[in-house]
Amino acid sequence: MIKIFIDFDGTITKSDIGDSFFERFGGQIAVKAVQDYRMGLINAVDCFNCEADACTFASEKAADEFIDEQKIDQTFIDFISFCNQYKDGDRAIDYFIVSDGLDYYINRILKNNGFQDVEVFSNHAEYAETAKGIRLNPSYPYTNEECDRCACSKRNHMLTLSSDDDITVYIGEGYSDFCPVKYADIVFAKDELQGYCQRENITYHLYNDFKDVMLKMDEILNKKRIH
Repeated sequence: MIKIFIDFDGTITKSDIGDSFFERFGGQIAVKAVQDYRMGLINAVDCFNCEADACTFASEKAADEFIDEQKIDQTFIDFISFCNQYKDGDRAIDYFIVSDGLDYYINRILKNNGFQDVEVFSNHAEYAETAKGIRLNPSYPYTNEECDRCACSKRNHMLTLSSDDDITVYIGEGYSDFCPVKYADIVFAKDELQGYCQRENITYHLYNDFKDVMLKMDEILNKKRIH
């Protein structure tokens, strides 16, 4: 069986929704937290907590309206249809979204585009009433004590959801994708992830959108043997 693991921010969506969201509602404090995280000064969980502390919301409606403005890559729609064609035998495809973002905006965007049934593994967030207004409370059900890069361990999901007989495919573009690509049989990379794969000598296929992924996967699936 083929197991495909797909990043969300900047891969399924046109931009990094998490960064845009926290910059919009958390301002420069949130931007600085991301900078500190990428410099190794704080870990991923501390970064999220700092971003959440910086955010101010008059109501959930303002945040929801911001999320509802965000767009997905339209080629993702065709890609899911492509995957759903393969259901049996050694060419059967199963797919998952693995994200170091927040389920709040991921699930809302997926639902807005008719993909609410796609299985998602990410960090959790919910709103709570406080004396000062609405607060976003993040939590982290999928941390890995051995990894500070990600609050949600994509690597662990890949290993848990696949067997030795499966072919694992990873599709990503950014910093939180560095860990899982080391464990994938086939990697699709662009942007920052492309540079990382080049530096680490990780074999990858360059893609611009999911149309490129479909073309390469179709080529792989139609070989007499899948290596």
